[in-house]
Amino acid sequence: MDNLRAYPIYLGIRGSFALFFTLWATVAAVYRIEVVHLDPLRLVLLGTALEIAVLLFEVPTGVFADTYGRRRSVITGCILMGCGFALEGAIPEFVAVLAAQAVWGVGYTFISGALEAWIADEDPGRDLGRVYLRGEQADYIGSFVGIPASVLLGLVALNLPLIVGGVLTIVLGLTLILTMPERHFRPSPPEGRSSLQHAGTTARSGVRLVRSRPVLLMLLAAALFAGMSAEGFDRLNPKQFLNVVGLPSIGGLDPVVWFGVIGAGGLVLSYLAAGIVARNLDVSSPTVAAQLLLALDALTMVGMLAFALAGNFAFALGTFWIATLVRSVAEPVYLTWINEGLNPRVRATVISMSSQSGALGEASTGPVIGAIGNLSGVRTALTVAALVLSPTLLLYGRAMRRGGVDAEPKDAGKGA
Repeated sequence: MDNLRAYPIYLGIRGSFALFFTLWATVAAVYRIEVVHLDPLRLVLLGTALEIAVLLFEVPTGVFADTYGRRRSVITGCILMGCGFALEGAIPEFVAVLAAQAVWGVGYTFISGALEAWIADEDPGRDLGRVYLRGEQADYIGSFVGIPASVLLGLVALNLPLIVGGVLTIVLGLTLILTMPERHFRPSPPEGRSSLQHAGTTARSGVRLVRSRPVLLMLLAAALFAGMSAEGFDRLNPKQFLNVVGLPSIGGLDPVVWFGVIGAGGLVLSYLAAGIVARNLDVSSPTVAAQLLLALDALTMVGMLAFALAGNFAFALGTFWIATLVRSVAEPVYLTWINEGLNPRVRATVISMSSQSGALGEASTGPVIGAIGNLSGVRTALTVAALVLSPTLLLYGRAMRRGGVDAEPKDAGKGA
């Protein structure tokens, strides 16, 4: 492992994981609607179970990564996520699918923050903004390969891609035991303290750092509103395509094939957009990041509102792609910005706090949007989901007035 370089392994992890995740995700929505027969409220409750798991475990697993190693955390996460994917495909019952969401949600928290912190420490000489954008592109490539593979497996049986994606994700975790290096991780537990005490110190240091930096607080608040908006949109857009707008009858194509086409088109556009941003914008600049995220969230709102009101498939498809594209580009820009000036010892913890904010937003608002879908229809629920994103524009505007960055206090990130 000593001769293995971190950057290509990071890209390999992102690409492979995206491929296996897409095997599951491409068909999961159709599987839940056509096999498990879920209504809008139960569809969103699946997301609530997932986000409650993330909410409860995100910061503890971030502390785990900062205390015991990012490599160990990523490996654990892959194995748990794979188990969740496979469980959903194996038992087509609402309770089993609900449990599967919680299992893979916990697994996600082990990876979230840990992988980004790992590459930041293992390859410190690279431009972190471009590393994350290239990782996003590797993600697109893996997803693009995964979509047709998922469609082909789904035409055999709708649960098959879920099971295969789960098993391969577990295999990825086991493979990383042999291939993922970790040379620069320095937990350095304070002398005289146990590892558990040091973990508590790491968590308190991360919270103290966030409280001392107003821009970081604004970013966590933005993640909260983004999560509130995303949950309804992500869970209900398949219902909009299947039951409201309707899929074209061209060639008598199976819905699984149409969802593959929808996903593939979105990935191609997102890949091209990420490349343009990586080549032409210095997203490592907090001011540029703030301006870009403000514009991207405004476009996301427009795309989501237009999708909610779409009256035909072509218009729905175009607006869905717009919303998907700008959201995917925003993620690495946000990650780069939130990493600005972080002490390496609390980096995974702070990133995990951001994910936890998103999870809180999704868990708190998802059931409400799902209930609106049951009572007033999917269009109304999607409209509410779009409007909930609007406070992020105010938050990014305030951050821009501060120049997008706060100076870190001298004692931030140090143990108490």
